[in-house]
Amino acid sequence: MDGVVPRIKAGNRYTRFGFRTGGHMTFFSSIRGFFSRRHVASVVMRPITLVNERTESQPGHFVFPGTDFIDHIEVDGQRVGHIDYSINPLRDRLYINMIELRPGSQRQGIGSAVLWHLWQLHGLPIVPLYEYITSEGFWCQARARLGAAGVKIEAQLRGVMQMELEQERWQHLVPEPEHKRLIRELMTSPEWPAIKARHDAERNA
Repeated sequence: MDGVVPRIKAGNRYTRFGFRTGGHMTFFSSIRGFFSRRHVASVVMRPITLVNERTESQPGHFVFPGTDFIDHIEVDGQRVGHIDYSINPLRDRLYINMIELRPGSQRQGIGSAVLWHLWQLHGLPIVPLYEYITSEGFWCQARARLGAAGVKIEAQLRGVMQMELEQERWQHLVPEPEHKRLIRELMTSPEWPAIKARHDAERNA
């Protein structure tokens, strides 16, 4: 993350000068462009590889019938951590459940490089699922640094209520459980009145 804040401050300073001295706008825009290119390069330069361990779509999971992924994070062929993320069935958001790095691999830009890799791979807005206090600094810096490179990192989903509201967007895509389908079909069948009457009689006997 080194050097990110000075660049942002420099960019803001150039913008103000540009408006004050209109003739220098192109010059200062070029400087901003130079810093932006360096900004992107600093994200891309950290080489990481994601090795998939598990891909699944399980009923009861947050994004079902979307997809959950657990990938190992590797740097120079060495495993340094793992990431747990999901893509909803609408394929309009990617959710980060957890990025965990081994001791000695933190604060080296690996987490940001992982987010950059996912953005390049999927091109979807990234949404953290609950930002723990210990990770607030990471997400703040990631929004500033990667946001300048065009990555969309949206506000976290925090708590059951927010996640349930999010799930409502794709509930129409959730397949009906088999047992519920069989019950529904039975209740709409011509035999249902007789079956219900017999059941009620047995219950009241």
